Amino acid sequence: MKIAVLGAGNLGSAIIKNASRNAEVIAVRRRKELLPDIENVTAVSEFEETREANIFLVTLKPDVFRKNLERIGEIVKGKPLISFVPGIKLEEMLKYIDNPFRAMTNIGIEDGGVIACYPPETAEHLRFLESDFILCRSEEELEAMTSFIGSAPAIIAKLINAFVISAVREGVSYEHALKASVNVFGTAGRLYEKYGFDGMLRRIATPGGTTAEGLRNVVMAEKYLMDALISASRRVDEL
Repeated sequence: MKIAVLGAGNLGSAIIKNASRNAEVIAVRRRKELLPDIENVTAVSEFEETREANIFLVTLKPDVFRKNLERIGEIVKGKPLISFVPGIKLEEMLKYIDNPFRAMTNIGIEDGGVIACYPPETAEHLRFLESDFILCRSEEELEAMTSFIGSAPAIIAKLINAFVISAVREGVSYEHALKASVNVFGTAGRLYEKYGFDGMLRRIATPGGTTAEGLRNVVMAEKYLMDALISASRRVDEL
């Protein structure tokens, strides 16, 4: 199987590294010499050099993809094209592309991660990627995932950074603070998935203890985090 990745920037490169473990990849980058040597990956500089691919993935910027929709459609013809581009809906793609699908992920896909898909059958065209899949119920849900999957890692990283700084301020070494923060954020996700917030609270908090005191002071931070994620989600409508 040959996979074409149109746009080998940060996200495209992460997808390429994952895909190349199970498929041949043709990677399109205007300055192809900037793409590092990766086994099973052929770097090219023009869309037309990808005609032999079986599946096409698009990770271009919205304005570049929109400008090249007709050109790309003539190359892809009836083959599956999965767009990771925010803001360009299936209706717009269907003007020039016969078999379009949509997906969203983040640079963590290099090592696995998760991909949101719409329509749900999109996942069947991405099985060569080592990833979990979220099958979205609507295109609107997929659009929201631009924030909650695509942008969220950078936003969450600010919280991890705050954790590290707080720990260092309280006398913990930077190395230990970093190790603790990465572990705690991962553990929190697993526990939340298993027990929910109330279940975690019953298992962790004690009357008058440190957990209750910390939670008392985190209320506004929770609101600001929600505002940040919602703002990022609504930015998609402007693309």
